[in-house]
Amino acid sequence: MSSSDAYPVFPPPTPEELLAQPNFYRERLFRTPKGREEDTPLFSLCRLYEHLTLNDNVGLRNELEYFWYAKWPVASIPNPKDSSKSRYAVLSAIPALLVESFNERINLGLPRKADSIITREELEQYQREEKILESAPAWTSQVPRLEETLVIPHDNDEVLESLEDERASAQLAAKNILHWQPHIHFN
Repeated sequence: MSSSDAYPVFPPPTPEELLAQPNFYRERLFRTPKGREEDTPLFSLCRLYEHLTLNDNVGLRNELEYFWYAKWPVASIPNPKDSSKSRYAVLSAIPALLVESFNERINLGLPRKADSIITREELEQYQREEKILESAPAWTSQVPRLEETLVIPHDNDEVLESLEDERASAQLAAKNILHWQPHIHFN
């Protein structure tokens, strides 16, 4: 891998490109594009997109947790206004996954403002506070559903039979993307 290949690019490769060379794209060493030091919600969304498309569960879970502790509101993810229909569809489905993951934690009494390690007393205090739930950015509902189903393989290139499969992600299926429900919950 050359040094420039160690950096992510923006916009990221299309799903078709990622799936054609999955091992190449799993080798990234840096979080932001070359020359960009500050991370952003959009860069994180792109990393989530790559992990999801490459079925990199550990990377996906780590990035979900990173986004959580970065404390960026999900609704603040800017519209990437992507020219690739397939990439745009996947990018637009991911905030719904973040909302589901984060709101489950919030409903348990763990607000986004909490540190990663809290005392029992802090947890009890958080559980008494009003819950501030996350919501998806408005732009995600404006991204059209793909005309042709985008199939993203699971482990060992296993694919689901249909969008109606109970193991399929409802958030991705809404954009006509067939993929297993990703592991979006973390401790």
